[in-house]
Amino acid sequence: MSVKRKKVLLIVDDKRVVRSYVRAIIENNFNEYDLEIFTAPSSDIALQIIEQKHGGIDLVSTNFHRPGMDGYIFSYFVKLKYPQIKILICSGSAKTKDLKAMFEGRLADAYLKKPIHEKDYIEKVQQIFESQNIVRLSFPEKSA
Repeated sequence: MSVKRKKVLLIVDDKRVVRSYVRAIIENNFNEYDLEIFTAPSSDIALQIIEQKHGGIDLVSTNFHRPGMDGYIFSYFVKLKYPQIKILICSGSAKTKDLKAMFEGRLADAYLKKPIHEKDYIEKVQQIFESQNIVRLSFPEKSA
């Protein structure tokens, strides 16, 4: 019987092409995990998904600037209720002072500058996965 570690990810970006690209990177490079991937175009939808999963998300990959609630406020709400969720900020326009404040306030766990390069993204996600203490196991279903 093969047992895989389960990872639950949420990709938040207002651009569908970015969400699709990041999802493809994850699906094509993390075969050793049983992946459950959610995507959201806004902070409001992302927060609904997190609530529906009762905080059972391993990693949120999010951009910083988007219409409505930005990545800073979104991260604050996530970490306030679910501090175990790791947050990877992906942004090409985040200001250094904002990023510094997020890391000092433990609102973010990692940062990547956009445009996202596949190799760099894989490395960051792998580092986050390896640093997590929570282990979810996925067992294959038995055939009847």
